[in-house]
Amino acid sequence: MLILSTACSAEVPIADDDLPPPPGKSVSPAPSATPVASNAAPARAKAAPANGYGDSIAWRGLDEGLRESAALGRPLMLVVHAAWCPRCKELKRRFFDPGLAAASERFVMVNIDQDAEPAGLRYGPDGQYIPRILFLDPQGQLDAGLSNPGRSRYKYFYSQNDDVVAVMQTALERHGKSE
Repeated sequence: MLILSTACSAEVPIADDDLPPPPGKSVSPAPSATPVASNAAPARAKAAPANGYGDSIAWRGLDEGLRESAALGRPLMLVVHAAWCPRCKELKRRFFDPGLAAASERFVMVNIDQDAEPAGLRYGPDGQYIPRILFLDPQGQLDAGLSNPGRSRYKYFYSQNDDVVAVMQTALERHGKSE
């Protein structure tokens, strides 16, 4: 299988084995290189659809997520994607990683399809490519320093092989409060 490290284009084909597992099936996720703190808050209920991005994560809509982030003083992790995007479909696998799901308990998690919710287009500091993962502080401001450390172009693009949990840990160090 060839893994491309560029952002999505409608012309890029995707193989069936690049899709996330069907509901009820699990996969062996890529191991996280960064250990996750075990003092996570208790699990919260989902308030928005997972869109295939990890069913055990308490997803929020954008407006609700911004309000909750401010109220709880938690950083917000924003995943911007599109249903047709092959790279987005690949990234979905990463959200089935138990380490990422555990780390998500200390964040307000939002995923939006920028075709269905054009508000996602506001969060493209270096372009409208997809998928993008951005981290906002509890005041709703983008932390531009929290990007994929291996990229100089498309700084907020992540593939299923990137260590998202390491960047999450850095976000918690900068913007998380002790719980």
